[in-house]
Amino acid sequence: MLLKKRMAKIAIATSALLVIASPAFAGTINGSGATFAAPLIDSCKVDFAKDSGHTVNYTGGGSSKGRSDFAGNLVDFAGSDAPYSSGAPANLIYVPVYAAPIAMIYNLPTVKESIYLSPASIAKIFSGYITNWNHPDLAKDNERTVKTPVFKTKTSQVKDKNGKMVTKKVPVLDKKGKPVIARYNTKTVNIDLPNEQITVWYRTDGSGTSENFAKYLRGANEATGNASLWPKAASSTFSNSTPNNISTFFNFQGASGSAAVTAGVAGKVGSITYAELSFALDNKLPVAYVQNAAGEFVAPDAAGTSAFLGGGTINADGTVQVDYAKAIPGAYSLGTASYALAYESGKTAEKQGIVKDFLTYVLEKCPSKYPEKGFAQITGPLATKAKEQIAKIK
Repeated sequence: MLLKKRMAKIAIATSALLVIASPAFAGTINGSGATFAAPLIDSCKVDFAKDSGHTVNYTGGGSSKGRSDFAGNLVDFAGSDAPYSSGAPANLIYVPVYAAPIAMIYNLPTVKESIYLSPASIAKIFSGYITNWNHPDLAKDNERTVKTPVFKTKTSQVKDKNGKMVTKKVPVLDKKGKPVIARYNTKTVNIDLPNEQITVWYRTDGSGTSENFAKYLRGANEATGNASLWPKAASSTFSNSTPNNISTFFNFQGASGSAAVTAGVAGKVGSITYAELSFALDNKLPVAYVQNAAGEFVAPDAAGTSAFLGGGTINADGTVQVDYAKAIPGAYSLGTASYALAYESGKTAEKQGIVKDFLTYVLEKCPSKYPEKGFAQITGPLATKAKEQIAKIK
């Protein structure tokens, strides 16, 4: 009898522990949108499922598809690298959940070090004015004295996808959430670029990455007195924002999604594209240093992206207005904030609760878990704003 009572107590205690350790329910939310966000979300949703018991399904398709699906109430949340220009639902909430650099990804196997590109040269390549890697403008970029920032880092213990604790390097941030520059490297480079045709890979789908890239090409060249190089307004369809009709250019190749354009670059020597850094890492492709408004050449990384966005303006709705003309030390001027689109109301309490939990998880935990992918954790005033936006989800 005593043994039965003892076993019963153990069973009750075990059941209580299971209740405490398990979520009240295991639910599912569905999202779509930016392929720019996919590498982080694909990693993060696995960790979130382990920690919460909830499932997150996210399909890409581009920012335009995400905004369209969200406006049509076809998803529980969406991802977009650019705000709506029109047609935004009345109950929309923008949440800036992470930031990342748009990298200049290229394929030049005979060049053994990273190349350097100015805003003018990038505009000329992507508008079809420069069609060969040995062009004098590109030679000028790569035969000069360059100044590059080196950011202070620290080691951080995080769990990998298998739950094992690993050590990773992350940027050191000051009290305002800005990365700390440890020093500058100044050196004279003399890189011989090959006599190789440039193949430009661009996004054919509606893309927030394309829109932000076009904003950069216009804004950065206006700031340096070269507005004529990229005079048209940005568009989520890349070909609509280019100065020339690229459909008539022999060296332009289109593809849908960041993965596809990066794969195109990997498959053809002389190619170049714009995409999130992790796509370059996955394809073992080099990326260029990009000149900022301070005259520095900066690598596409989390620290440079944070420095650039820290010089922008946070709008009341949670979006960020960047400043391409501002000389921000250490800034990677092709850095961009990316947004989750959430409904203020209209979904079930269970769905909304999971969305809130997932966006909080992405904001606070995910970028620091995967610094090697180039995603920057939102910090400082923008992080405060993001939490305010998440709190609006009812």
